Amino acid sequence: MAELGISHTHVNHYGSVPTKKPHTARHRLQTVLHGTIFTAAFLFVVAMVFGVVG
Repeated sequence: MAELGISHTHVNHYGSVPTKKPHTARHRLQTVLHGTIFTAAFLFVVAMVFGVVG
């Protein structure tokens, strides 16, 4: 990698070596929260389309 001017400390930064990090409880909570918000928004739009809301 030296001929490209990229030091070995930055090789992982560019994604050449995939790393698997264990998901933390906070990450799982955020995933569930985002899924819940997305589902609620989708159901609200569907309800508006079918005239249930508004």
